[in-house]
Amino acid sequence: MGEPEHPEQFARFQVDDDITVYVERGLLDKLDPEERRQPFYLDGYGRFWVRLPPTQDV
Repeated sequence: MGEPEHPEQFARFQVDDDITVYVERGLLDKLDPEERRQPFYLDGYGRFWVRLPPTQDV
């Protein structure tokens, strides 16, 4: 899918060798800092739980 149009508004997480997840920074502010596991839904693939590693700024 590629990078977001405005990458400064997102945090980047490498969750696998081939998968990079971009999460809007406002959503991260709402998360419990102790909880690093988050659900993601990928159209056509289903729902997955992803354990977020430390943030990699873009």
